[in-house]
Amino acid sequence: MEAKTLQAEPRKAAGTGPARRLRNSGKIPAVIYGHHDPEVITIDAREFRETVKSVAESAIIHIDLDGKGFDVLIKDYQMDTLSGQMLHLDFFEIERGKKLKTHVAVHHTGTPVGVREGGVLSLPTRELDIECLPKDIPEEIMIDISELNIGDAVHVSDITPPPGVEILSNEDQVLALVEHQQLEVEAEEEEGAEEGELEGEEAEGEGEEESEE
Repeated sequence: MEAKTLQAEPRKAAGTGPARRLRNSGKIPAVIYGHHDPEVITIDAREFRETVKSVAESAIIHIDLDGKGFDVLIKDYQMDTLSGQMLHLDFFEIERGKKLKTHVAVHHTGTPVGVREGGVLSLPTRELDIECLPKDIPEEIMIDISELNIGDAVHVSDITPPPGVEILSNEDQVLALVEHQQLEVEAEEEEGAEEGELEGEEAEGEGEEESEE
């Protein structure tokens, strides 16, 4: 995977006030953790949005800080859910040539046969735990679900990982499943229960009329 590059500047002042001022000036407070003392930095918010299209732990980013280079992964972040503004970033420095553990997104292609026949697609797992060299980190793992019938499922054990990648997630974990349409069954059960209640009320009413006679 080709690394994306971001320019960074040292951050001299810490705390809520300085961090707020940085954000107001178009900067993102950030920290690089790893094999040395933490580097407290700032990233240009616009450059981050344009370079890093989506926040993913599997994306390698090269950070240039005053001539020093760091290859990192995004390990954590804080975002304003209303405005979408990135508030803070935690980067973890990786070592080239040394295996690491990370997560990779699972994406799906195709429309299952079972869905076209009235089934419901369930996707309980959206990412996988993997271990590999940094150069082998995939952007995503794609699975074809077009042949799934109602009752069929794709498990981790069904996936062939890319070269150099070991999947660490439990092999019995379900990635995709086509289920029966539960809503129709529940609706029929509710209608049956309501009809039973009405019949009971009618029978009770008839019994009361007979007793009055």
